[in-house]
Amino acid sequence: MRPQFRFVFVVFYFTAVLIFAVYLRSANNRIFYQLYTLEAEQSWLMQELTHKQLQVETLINPAAVSERLNGP
Repeated sequence: MRPQFRFVFVVFYFTAVLIFAVYLRSANNRIFYQLYTLEAEQSWLMQELTHKQLQVETLINPAAVSERLNGP
């Protein structure tokens, strides 16, 4: 009876280890996806910021300001 209990314990132990490994792998994939998404969003925001900075520079550029003041 004792060897049979040991076998059942080993089977449950390995099953638990495999389930935990699958959980870790899915958590790793989920975190990787979130990181990739956030990096893509950050890149997009940096491009938007650069575009906005260029727009501001064209508005406050002394040549552009004097051209607007002098009129067409």
